[in-house]
Amino acid sequence: MLPHRSLLAFLSTLLMAVSAFTAQAQYLQSGLQPGDVAARRYRDYVRECLDILIDKGTDRYGQTQSPLLVNILDVRNQDCPRNPLPLDEEFRVSRRERRGPAGGNLYADQRTLRTMQILSQVTGDPRYAAFARECIAYTLRNLVDDKGLIWWGWHRHYDVFEDKMTGHLGNPHEIHVQEALWPMLWEVDRAAVTREIEALWEWHVIDKNTGEVNRHGDRQRGCDFAMSAGEILGGFAFLYQQTRESKWLERTRLVAGYHWSQRNLQTNLTPDRPNAGRDRFDGSHFTTSITGLYCHRLLAAADLTGDAVLREYAVAYLKAYAQYGFDTQMQTFWGSLRLDGTPVPGPRVSGNYAQYEPRGHVDLWQPYAAGYEQPIATAQAYACAYASARDETLLTAAQRWADLIRREFPPTRCDTHGWYRQYAVEWAPAGTHAGNYGGAISFLLHLHRLTSNEEWLSLAKTVANEAVARLYYRGLLRGHPGKPYYESLDGVGVLLYALLQLDAVLVPSPASTMPWYNW
Repeated sequence: MLPHRSLLAFLSTLLMAVSAFTAQAQYLQSGLQPGDVAARRYRDYVRECLDILIDKGTDRYGQTQSPLLVNILDVRNQDCPRNPLPLDEEFRVSRRERRGPAGGNLYADQRTLRTMQILSQVTGDPRYAAFARECIAYTLRNLVDDKGLIWWGWHRHYDVFEDKMTGHLGNPHEIHVQEALWPMLWEVDRAAVTREIEALWEWHVIDKNTGEVNRHGDRQRGCDFAMSAGEILGGFAFLYQQTRESKWLERTRLVAGYHWSQRNLQTNLTPDRPNAGRDRFDGSHFTTSITGLYCHRLLAAADLTGDAVLREYAVAYLKAYAQYGFDTQMQTFWGSLRLDGTPVPGPRVSGNYAQYEPRGHVDLWQPYAAGYEQPIATAQAYACAYASARDETLLTAAQRWADLIRREFPPTRCDTHGWYRQYAVEWAPAGTHAGNYGGAISFLLHLHRLTSNEEWLSLAKTVANEAVARLYYRGLLRGHPGKPYYESLDGVGVLLYALLQLDAVLVPSPASTMPWYNW
C-alpha cells in the first residue's frame, strides 16, 4: 500500500492526467498530418493566414474602426472575442491584460507585419505591404501618449470595443522582450519613431551617468532587466545609424556599459537585474534572457553602429555561458548560473518570485513568454554571433543547441516540478507555442546557411511540418495547438516569418535575403 503522501501525489497526477485527456479531446484538429504539409509551398500557408488577418483580423468593432490588427482571433468564427477564455494565460503571460484581450497592440504584431512586407516582395502582390503600412501608420498617428511614447508594450493595448487606450497597473510604457522593428516603422513615420526613441532616453534611462534603465517609462528606479536594456540600446543604435548624431552612439555605449560594469571579472557573467542586489535571484544570477535577448540586441547594435565594442560585449557573454552553462555530462545547458560560474541546481520551485528562476537544466519548450528563460532565442544569438565574429566556440555552442532541439523534438513535454506543472500535464503533450516552432525553424535555417549541413535544413522542415499540422485551422495558424485562437503574443508572426524563410531557402526568391535578426 502506498504511503499517505505518495497516495496523494498519485491521485493528484491521475486527476491531472484525466484533465489533460479531457482537454486534448476538445482540441481543434487541423486535418493535416506532418507528412501532408509539404504538399503545398510553405508560403501558401503564410499567404492564406495573412489573407484572413487582413480581411477578418482588424478592428471591425466599436464606433471607430481601423486597420489595427487585433491580438486574438477565434479561428472558429474569425471574430475577436471580447472576453477570451483564460486557457494557458496563467503560464504564458501570468497577467490577463498582457494578452491584450478585446484589443490590439502593435508591439506584438510587428513580426506579422514584416512578413506581410516580405510576402509582397516575393509574390509581387502589393496588397500585403500596403496593409502593413496602413496598420503601422494608424498606430503611429493615433495611439501615442503625451510623452511621445507609443501606446504599445506589455502594459498597454487598445480596446477595439470601447475605442480607448487601456491596459493595466497604471498603463506604463514598457519596452520589454525584443520586438521593436525600428527600420519598418521608420519607413512609415520617421517623426514618430524619433519621438519614441527620444522618449526612451528621457523616461526609461533613469541614470544618465551610469546607463541604468527601468523597463517602465516613469523616470523612477525600477527593474533594470537586461532584456529591457537591450531593447532600449537597440533603439539608440538605430537612431544613430539614421542620423549619425554622436549622442545616440554615446547613449548606446552608456546603456551597454551598465551591465558590463556589473559583471564578474573572472567569468564575464553579469546579473540580469543588477539593482535587485541579493534580495532577488536576478540580482546575482545570469540567465538565458541575457544570452537570448540582450546579446541579440548588442549584436544588432554593433552592426547598426559599426562599434566593435558592442560586439565584444555580446561575444564575451555568449562565450562565458558556453563555458559555464553547458553540462558536458548531460549534454544540455543550465538555466541559471551564479556569477562565479556555478550552476543553480533543480528542482524548480512553485510560489513567490523565486519560482521564475529557471533552476536546473533549461526547459526548451517552457511556456512563459516574458521570463528569464529564453533558450530558442539563445540558440539564435549563437548563430548570429558566429556569423559576425567567426569564433569556433560560438559555432560549437550553436550546434549543441541544434542537437538539443533535435533530441527534444517533437515538443510534447516540459518541466513538471515548478509553477507551470499544470501546463506541463494539460498543455505540453499537444505541442508548443507558435513562436517556439518559428524560432527553432529560423535558427536551424541560419545554422544550415553557416555550415552547409543538410541535417539542419531537414530538421527545419520537420519542425515546420509539425508546426503547421498542429496549428493550422481553416487557414489560420493558432497560438498553441490547445487553443481555438490565433494569438499574436504567442508568436504566430514569428512562425509566419520562419515559414517564409524556409520557403525562400527551398525555392530561392528575393526573400532569401531576409535578415536573420528579424529586423
